[in-house]
Amino acid sequence: MKTNKLLLLIIFSLFLLSGCKEEGYSLDDYWISIGTIVGNKDYYIVVTDDGDRLYPSATYVPAYPIRPGKRLWVNYTILGDAEENKNFDYYVRINDFDDILTKDILILTPENADSIGHDPVWVYDQDKDIWISNNYLNIFFVYEGSPYWAHYINVVSDIDNPLTPDGKPILELRHNSNYDPHTEPPLKGFISINLLSLLEEGQDSVEFVLRAIDENGNYALDKEMTYKYTTPVVPPIDSILEPSSNAELFQPDYKIE
Repeated sequence: MKTNKLLLLIIFSLFLLSGCKEEGYSLDDYWISIGTIVGNKDYYIVVTDDGDRLYPSATYVPAYPIRPGKRLWVNYTILGDAEENKNFDYYVRINDFDDILTKDILILTPENADSIGHDPVWVYDQDKDIWISNNYLNIFFVYEGSPYWAHYINVVSDIDNPLTPDGKPILELRHNSNYDPHTEPPLKGFISINLLSLLEEGQDSVEFVLRAIDENGNYALDKEMTYKYTTPVVPPIDSILEPSSNAELFQPDYKIE
């Protein structure tokens, strides 16, 4: 796990940026959103967790590996609104992509407990740095270590202690420092956890508790949350673009220098 420049920009600006999009777009404006790639390397759109469908008319990162279903941060500039007959909402310029560490809930057992780790991990602002969108639990977290040392982050359900006394599932953010001797400076990371496995048959929502220990072994994070299933806004790939227009992705309407 490494902290990079785009992640720092995301942390700095995520809650400062307005989600309102108006006519009369400027090339100096940008938005940062979580999105999912729909399509393939020949043609694709990015569907944000808010449901906006973005078509890359231009990109600063043409070599970025496109994989269907990849969850990522997208930094983009809106170039214009799509026509009514398009199955996307905006023509955009991609300023940057950044992969999101995306995982399922891991079952914690005595056999994997050591590899999962029990090192401290923090969430500075439990109101702003933890949220649910598009059936994912999203967490900005802080840990001690070197940015050049591999650390491991997971969200687990303990097979021996899966529920609170009143029956709520317990999820724990777990950190394995991998014997990193460094403790400064604090590093920031981000993870998205697929919550679909929390739902039992017939359920469309569930209350759960999210926990994490601090350096004293206390649950500094002990937050009750409610997950409500949402239907992902993902159009059929065949309806995104006509086959004859596949090359548009690599022939941007706006010149980039």
